Amino acid sequence: MTTKAQDVALRWLRDRGGDGVFDRHGIALAQGDTAPVERKTWNALRDAGKIEFYGGVHDGGRGYGRLRVVGAK
Repeated sequence: MTTKAQDVALRWLRDRGGDGVFDRHGIALAQGDTAPVERKTWNALRDAGKIEFYGGVHDGGRGYGRLRVVGAK
């Protein structure tokens, strides 16, 4: 079960291709738009298995990382 904020976040990301990037402040950006939710919402969605984080420093790359809807092609 997801909260209203999580539903808004998922809809926002899906409407923008299902893929985004984090800036240095942890704000999600996708297709030139800034997400209307806080980082903690994305973390909760990741913990629930609805989205995944990839890329960035924690994967041995550069930058602040990306996020995508699980199952998005």
